[in-house]
Amino acid sequence: METLAPPKVTAEAYLKQERQSEEKHEYHDGTIIPMSGASIPHTIICGNIYALIWYFVREKDFTVHTSDLRTFVPKTQRYVYPDVVVVQGEPTVTDEQKDTVTNPLIVIEVLSESTEARDRGDKFEAYRTVDTLREYVLVSQEKPHIEVFSRNSAQDVWKLTEASGLDSNIKLPALDLTLSLTDIYAKVNFEKKA
Repeated sequence: METLAPPKVTAEAYLKQERQSEEKHEYHDGTIIPMSGASIPHTIICGNIYALIWYFVREKDFTVHTSDLRTFVPKTQRYVYPDVVVVQGEPTVTDEQKDTVTNPLIVIEVLSESTEARDRGDKFEAYRTVDTLREYVLVSQEKPHIEVFSRNSAQDVWKLTEASGLDSNIKLPALDLTLSLTDIYAKVNFEKKA
């Protein structure tokens, strides 16, 4: 017996539903994607990154946001909740609700088994269409390893740099900021589970 795909949902219907929902959902191509809960390492890493960047930009023309702020990708009509988003200047919002930005400078995703393929694949492809985006950062929660994709705006070319091990650093050129993996992974226990 053939299974029917769920009917497509309009972006307007998604937003109306999302703004009334207790849970978070992303939206892509007419499909509403439920977001799963986060692990303890995931929340620690997100908190560490948020705090480190917030402290650095607190008196500069940037704001840093947690995964509670939705980001809209206009060219792909996609609504997502990145783990951490940095915006330069005044956030550009989609409407008077002021709960969805369209001008991320840096997007940071902490990878999990359920999201890694999407974060590396179609989500990154969508983010690359955002003119303001300068860096896309993928952070492992399984080991101290971070990938930073930086855009050269003159040529619209993305360059990958990686850092592995707690004694290494990552650079976020858009902020002129270097962060140590020791600080990013502070209080994360990498011991194998029995």
